[in-house]
Amino acid sequence: MTDPRTNEYRPAPPEPALGPAATHLAAAEEAARRADFGTALRERYRAVTRGLEQRGILEVQRARTARETAQAATVVLPGEATELPSAAHSFDEIVYGGRPAAEAEYRRLEQADRYSVAPPPKLAPAEIAEQRRKTRKSKTARKKKAREPLELPALLRDWRFWAVLAGILVVLFLIYLVTHLSVPPSPPHETQPAPSTPPTTAPHHPPKVKPPDFGGGDDSIFQRLPDWAAFGGLQFLIAWVTVLWWRGRRRGTVVREPLPVEAPANELLAGQAGLYRKSRDHDHVAAGLRAATLRRLRPALGVTADTPPELVTAALSARTGADPVMVRAALYDPVPGRVTLEVVAAQLEWIEAEVL
Repeated sequence: MTDPRTNEYRPAPPEPALGPAATHLAAAEEAARRADFGTALRERYRAVTRGLEQRGILEVQRARTARETAQAATVVLPGEATELPSAAHSFDEIVYGGRPAAEAEYRRLEQADRYSVAPPPKLAPAEIAEQRRKTRKSKTARKKKAREPLELPALLRDWRFWAVLAGILVVLFLIYLVTHLSVPPSPPHETQPAPSTPPTTAPHHPPKVKPPDFGGGDDSIFQRLPDWAAFGGLQFLIAWVTVLWWRGRRRGTVVREPLPVEAPANELLAGQAGLYRKSRDHDHVAAGLRAATLRRLRPALGVTADTPPELVTAALSARTGADPVMVRAALYDPVPGRVTLEVVAAQLEWIEAEVL
């Protein structure tokens, strides 16, 4: 990698690692012997934080600030962590505000430190990041499965089934109309016998009997139905015949539409990685990793895509406590080979774990 200050090529820095509380404690004592009390207070506070996590008093959380650590420790240990809030205030002023540290501040934190000596951590930072990614993936899979709609059987998704069902209902409706709304013809009129009259001398002619009336027979079934049923049924029948003719007519040969190719996401990623590996374009791969990392880090840092690289480097260095040269090399320097690309990927993962 190229040093931006001297414009000289330098080998890639070693892969950073977040050590246990003992590592930060040793760094704090070494800085105190050099009278670098700012670094000593910073490393001592980190040793206390990592000790609380390794003892199981606090949960492992990389995004926790110094003030949040002090508040959580005060809640869990109300009578034992009384010095941590003032130490957290000094930590913020020294690390983020640039104020020089006094020896008395470090000594007070040193006397109050009873947690930096702790068993080694169970998980390394890379393993913690991997566990978080697996947890996020499982949550995303559960949410996606919950959002998936209920799939109906193939029979209920076939339009021909609903067309046949609608046709059966129409036929039953017409049968009902024919059998229940029609009125049978009226029975013939019964003739009453003529009353008997005494015989007379004059000739008597019997009255003519009128033939029975069985109905004219010229009425229609549509006259027996209500106006709305007759007119609406006829219009519906015409529309139904039109739909059947339109759907049943032949409009040429059947042509299959091209379907999109569906492939699992892991196969796509593996193929893309193989193409990148074959092209040996390490700068392009590193640019993709860096862009994704910066997109996730910008909301936490309060910067935008137009922020200059110097300000982004300074913000990340202040947030993680790493060397600004290492941060700039991980985010902006050229990547000449595969080894450098692997180191840059590890550094980006570590930076993201520290900030988020």
